[in-house]
Amino acid sequence: MKTEWLYQVRIKVSNELSTALRARKLVGTSKKIFQIAEIHGTTPVCIYDAFCDYCTEAEENGVKKYSLYDWTKQTIEDPEKKEKHIKSFAFYTEDSQIYEKSLAKLLHNDLLTLHQNDLIEDLKLIDSNPKNNPQPPRKE
Repeated sequence: MKTEWLYQVRIKVSNELSTALRARKLVGTSKKIFQIAEIHGTTPVCIYDAFCDYCTEAEENGVKKYSLYDWTKQTIEDPEKKEKHIKSFAFYTEDSQIYEKSLAKLLHNDLLTLHQNDLIEDLKLIDSNPKNNPQPPRKE
């Protein structure tokens, strides 16, 4: 039986664009990104902010229930990793961080123009197959 992987689209942007996206300022390139996201029923979410939200939720509900807490907390507290993740955004649907390939490809294709025009630094289509993605360390 063939496994159908789910997908996520991610972008890396400049510090200036990250600030605009995180503040939801609809000007220039940030406006274009939000317009593309809206067309596809998605929202750009800063990876760093998502990591912080995860840690806050874990701390409120008991970190033992959150298998990635230690790894995520170390990541957000590391200045180099913070710098990297604060400029990285994933596109989430209303109820999911990953979605069908058809949606991911359409979203990716619409963002491709911004990447080709150097308005975003990097654009990736990521699948949920663990063989294709680095995995956080397992908690012993």
